Order: sequence, then structure tokens, then C-alpha cells
Amino acid sequence: MSLSAIFTNIYLRYRFKPVPGAAIDVAKAREKIARMLRYQGKLPADIQYLPVAAHAGLCAAAWFQPAHHERTILYFHDGGYFFCGIDSHQSVCAYLSRVAQARVCSVDYRLAPEHAYPAAVDDALAWYQELLKTTPANKIIVAGDSAGGGLALACLLAARKAGLAMPAAAVLFSPWVDLACEGASMQTQAHADVMFTPDSLPKAAALYLQGAPAKTELASPLYADLRGMPPLQIFASRHEILLDDATRLHQHAQAAGVSSRLILENRLPHVWPTMVNLPEARASLRQVADFIRQNIK
Repeated sequence: MSLSAIFTNIYLRYRFKPVPGAAIDVAKAREKIARMLRYQGKLPADIQYLPVAAHAGLCAAAWFQPAHHERTILYFHDGGYFFCGIDSHQSVCAYLSRVAQARVCSVDYRLAPEHAYPAAVDDALAWYQELLKTTPANKIIVAGDSAGGGLALACLLAARKAGLAMPAAAVLFSPWVDLACEGASMQTQAHADVMFTPDSLPKAAALYLQGAPAKTELASPLYADLRGMPPLQIFASRHEILLDDATRLHQHAQAAGVSSRLILENRLPHVWPTMVNLPEARASLRQVADFIRQNIK
């Protein structure tokens, strides 16, 4: 593990991980991310940034694209469905755009508690439908991290229900696919996880669900019929409480006849591939680029 990853783990454990039993303060969480973004570097000069305002049934989004691109990635950020956004994920979207030679559409889906389930799914599906107007499905990759990973899979399930063509593949970083939070790692990795406590995720789920059953398929894709889903590439840390979301999803997908690759790493934080200052993140994103090229010729 790199020195950068060691220091990142220390920072997250003592500056980000909530105290057990603490209530979620939505405004404080959003302000904390805003403060962190003040130290974010500029976008690479070779990546063009094109913001898109909300319009015609679409939420706001932003494009990150290199001078030459051969494929399209539809990306959904994390944040427990109640914080983060385009700005918090511009570094990973820009890096992914460069290494995959892809234009990346980062979706600024509506957040809880102001917008409860299924608002995020509706926004995700609307953008997928928009891309299909100009881009063949077999040239699209759907991706996301944590809540955004669950949302990416929910988008595909909603697309299947709507009779839409599936994309070439999906890439999921530490996907949160069980809002009932029943994975054994919620407890077994509670100390090792440097970002979350076992009670923090159920509280975030309650903000998003607002009374909807936690095992609703489009909120918790782990409980859905995954037949017909595209090839999956799933990343997770062996030392995070969402480990079992990733492993169970992988097993469930394979049982449904879906091609699934599970990549597990030791001691790295939740959604480390989005932390592009880490050499481990950049290596993982190069793995993603290889996977994308294998699925989009």
C-alpha cells in the first residue's frame, strides 16, 4: 500500500468517519465536502468540461471529454444519495475520460431528503434515454461509486423494464446495492472501515427511502432479477463495511448468467478508485479502461 493511501486512511478515519450513533446532519455533510473541494486541483488541460443545465425533463449534468473519444460513459457519483455532486467527482471523471478515451457524462441527480426515492432513478433513466438518442447502446458504459454504483445498476433495471437496449458494460466502485444493510461485513468490517460505521448507512437509506421498503428492487438492486444485465466490473475493499454488497452482487450476477469480474483489494478505503491522487486509484482506473476497451471494440 502506498504512503498516500496510508495517510488517506488516517485522514478519513479521524476527520470523516462519523461517531457511532451520531445523527446525519445533511447541511454539515454538504459543507464539509464543499470545504474539501477548495483544495481540489484544476482539470487537466486536455480534458474539455461542458456543464449542462437542467432542461426538458433532464437534471443538470456535465461532460468531460478528450479531444478524441471512441465511447461514452454515463457516471453517477456517490454520497449516500444526500450529498456530493459533479464537482466532487470531476477528478475521477476527467481521469477516466483520459485513460478510457471516452466522453464522460456525470449526472447531477436530485438528492435526498429534498427528493426521495425514486427521484434519483428517474433522473438516471432520463439521461440514459437521452444518450440513446445519439449513441448506440453498445458504445455506452454505465458507471458509479457507492450509492452511485447502486444507482447505475438501478438505472439498468429501469431501462430493461422500459424495453431499452442494455449498454456494453457497467463499472461499479464499492456499490451500495442493499439499502437494508444486511451484509455480514456491516459488522465484521466495522472497525477496519475508515469511512463508515454500521449505523451510518441505515440512516442515509432512511433519508432516501422515506418510507419505501428497503428491499425495493430499484433502491436495492441486490434483490432484483439480474438476468439480461451487461457485463459487470465490480471493485471493493476487503476492509470496508460494503464488502458484502460487492461480493453478494457478484455471486447473484453470476447465478443469473451475467458476466461479472470482482476486484478486491486490501486496506484501501471505500471507493478508492475515485481518489485519483492515490497510485492505487490510477492503477484501478487503468483496469477499468482495459475492461471498457474489451467490451467496446
